[in-house]
Amino acid sequence: MSDEMDEIIEDFVTEAEETLENIDPMFVDLESKGYDKDILNEIFRGMHTLKGAAGFLGFQLVIDVAHRAESIMKMLRDGEVDLSQSLMDVILKSVDTLRLLIFHIKIKDGVEEDISALLVELDNALEAATGARDGGEPPEAAPEPEPEAVEEPVTIEMADEQTTTVEETAEAPELSEEAAALMAEVMAMGDKASEEKEEPKPQPATAPPPQVSKPAPAPPPKPPASSPRDQGQQRPADKEVVSTLRVDVSRIDNVMDYAGEIVLARNRLINLSSKLEDSYSGDENLENLIETASFLDRVTSDLQLAVMKMRMQPLQKVFGKFPRMVRDLSRTLGKDIELEIFGEETEVDKTVIESIGDPLVHIIRNSLDHGLESPEERESKGKPEKGKIVISAYQKGTQIVIEILDDGKGIDAEGVKKKSLSKGLITEEEAQRMTDEAAINLIFLPGFSTKEVSTELSGRGVGMDVVKTNVSKLNGYVEVITKKDMGSTFRISLPLTLAILQAMMVRIGDEYYAIPQTMIEESLKVKKSDIKDVTKQKVMTIRGKVLPIFDMAEVLSVARKEETGLSERYVLVAFVGDKRFCISVDELMGQEEIVIKMIDGIEAEECGVLGATITGDGRVVLILDLAVMARGMMGS
Repeated sequence: MSDEMDEIIEDFVTEAEETLENIDPMFVDLESKGYDKDILNEIFRGMHTLKGAAGFLGFQLVIDVAHRAESIMKMLRDGEVDLSQSLMDVILKSVDTLRLLIFHIKIKDGVEEDISALLVELDNALEAATGARDGGEPPEAAPEPEPEAVEEPVTIEMADEQTTTVEETAEAPELSEEAAALMAEVMAMGDKASEEKEEPKPQPATAPPPQVSKPAPAPPPKPPASSPRDQGQQRPADKEVVSTLRVDVSRIDNVMDYAGEIVLARNRLINLSSKLEDSYSGDENLENLIETASFLDRVTSDLQLAVMKMRMQPLQKVFGKFPRMVRDLSRTLGKDIELEIFGEETEVDKTVIESIGDPLVHIIRNSLDHGLESPEERESKGKPEKGKIVISAYQKGTQIVIEILDDGKGIDAEGVKKKSLSKGLITEEEAQRMTDEAAINLIFLPGFSTKEVSTELSGRGVGMDVVKTNVSKLNGYVEVITKKDMGSTFRISLPLTLAILQAMMVRIGDEYYAIPQTMIEESLKVKKSDIKDVTKQKVMTIRGKVLPIFDMAEVLSVARKEETGLSERYVLVAFVGDKRFCISVDELMGQEEIVIKMIDGIEAEECGVLGATITGDGRVVLILDLAVMARGMMGS
């Protein structure tokens, strides 16, 4: 029974975390809109489901907090009390406490939080709100719930013959299928233990059951039913459909790894088939081999796409936490700030979801503290007293772009230079020749801050090195667009998938490299005479635009054999954010789908190498990170 119970508890934890994650931003939305019955109903149902599931498993602390929060939400929904800031504060505190209690259940540390003060605070808040509605006189007793939500004690007899009595509401329609399924499993365990004592008497299951001393026996295993509510009116077998299946993430990761290995084998097979075709053209067995390789190519691409879709999750999982964060921090700072979110339905690889949260938190916290002015300062500048932060996400080609915009004071490039000089991060000579764009990027250096006094929410620079490092680990890059007294925009660009990508294979000197196709706009073959030298910088004109060009052999310090009489060069037009530039290579080997293999001890930020891959002809080549290399080549 232990394994079964562990599985049930794991399901409960997962559902509880998702419930709290979903309803958390609803509170902020509710506070800004005022009374909204639809939002109140959603929050009430979430709390009710959470309380019900906790009740079936005997998690009394969760029950106590969720029950009081649910009562408040019900009275708000029914218009019995008015929504106030103090009432909202204590409800949000109860959500935070529920999240902490669920965490202890998840890690099984046996810690029991002291929630007595919170329970008193919830009771007092409800009493004060009721008193305010009644003209200032608090009621003699807590408001009676409606008849359909009368609290009924339910006794559940567990398999180890220990009996736990909990309180559960009899509002059956509010229970989710997941919560009802949990109840059914727990009840089934009780039945199993009691079967030897007396013959079970089958009876239709309802959710939840009336007061009993022993749970009603579970119905026979056939026909199957998806939840206790369905057992009273069973559906035909052909209608029984399971639409979702919960799978451990590690299993999906393993499938992704295998898909990557299949891609490498596919590339190798196609390469060998191509070479054999040159030598044994017309051979029947070779024709069959080529046909099979072509079929494997299509199936492998479909498999790769299917696995990648399995790993995709909406950015709402990250963005959903920010309304609450902005609300709390703006109140702490005494600022009036409006948050707008767009594109939260945009889907990205789960690795991005897991890693992008911290960088976004750093950017938003620093926008709140340092970027946006106080209401008085904004008024003196002719701005609206209410500041604004806009978070948006969208797909651009094969990349996902996340932007965080504020309409604050912007970043002063000269001020950044002076602070960097005073901290010894740059020299006087570097400061003089540094462009404003390069100066602004100094905020990403470790230890940089424009704040004189360190606080919990420090200046824009604190944590910005974390932003840059974490984004680089995702094979992405971050750029800043800012204008004094107009605001700042932090733009993060990330690849759609992190494991398998399209790359251009190139030869530079005697070495071979892979360059992600996401950073290449086009490839050209140009004459040497098309490349000009302007103030010690080589440039070339492409469609009326003058772009800098860099010889990758010089950038990478790769030895090149003297190539006499070579009058043409291969050029790749690259883009990193809004920057466009050209790189010259010795030979283009063609595009290839590659699998990124990380190299221990190598940091992309230090050397501009994302990792390595194995090509179709068996070579191990390095994958270049043009986003990092561009900063060194272009001095920004």
